[in-house]
Amino acid sequence: MPYRFFSFIVPAHNESKIIERTISCLEALEYPKDRYEIIVVENGSTDGTYAIAKRLESNITKVYDHLPKGVSRARNLGFTKCSPHLDWAIFMDADVFVQKSFLLELNTYLAAHPKADYGTTTVNLDNDSLKARFWSRFNNFSYRLFKVLFTIHIVRKDLAEQVLYREGLISGEDIEYGRDLAKKGANYFFMPTKSVRSSDRRFIKNGYFGMFLINLYHGITMFILPEGILEKMDWEVIR
Repeated sequence: MPYRFFSFIVPAHNESKIIERTISCLEALEYPKDRYEIIVVENGSTDGTYAIAKRLESNITKVYDHLPKGVSRARNLGFTKCSPHLDWAIFMDADVFVQKSFLLELNTYLAAHPKADYGTTTVNLDNDSLKARFWSRFNNFSYRLFKVLFTIHIVRKDLAEQVLYREGLISGEDIEYGRDLAKKGANYFFMPTKSVRSSDRRFIKNGYFGMFLINLYHGITMFILPEGILEKMDWEVIR
């Protein structure tokens, strides 16, 4: 089985507390080091994110800074920096932590599902409490049911070349990106795994019920409001 070439694209805005762990997890992947890369796009930070990430540059990790601020702009820029050997792009939030087996799992999954075009994976909160486990199961079930991208977006190269993230959107850009990919006739996939975790910092700040209401609100508005209004809506930054 060939080793596909993967590019991780990680936008990072004011992530000085977490970016070192994120990069370290990616660097530690048990996968041929010449078959993946890490592209960090520091995005208008006012803390030490850029300096920390730049210190961690290596043969597989490259760090860029980009203005104006905007997660979609950072993702789009990051894609332009990908290696010409790219097979699949992995757009990943900066507070996601992958275990060592992740790329081997993904490579095996894609080999077994040749019709997969774009998708995501199981993402569990980095917290083993009963509430966290329940939330993770509910979230993963919902996104799989509705074929939505969240937290980690895995896209085949030729599709990623055709569809950009909508840079005017601050909130819900991942949902719109998935919609735009689906319009190309692309096939969505959801890979079950225990190798991907995300920070629970939003739940510490807002509580589980609070996050349910916030996500519900943003989900509904994405389907009923025109893009002009959505471009004026913000997403609370929690660090």
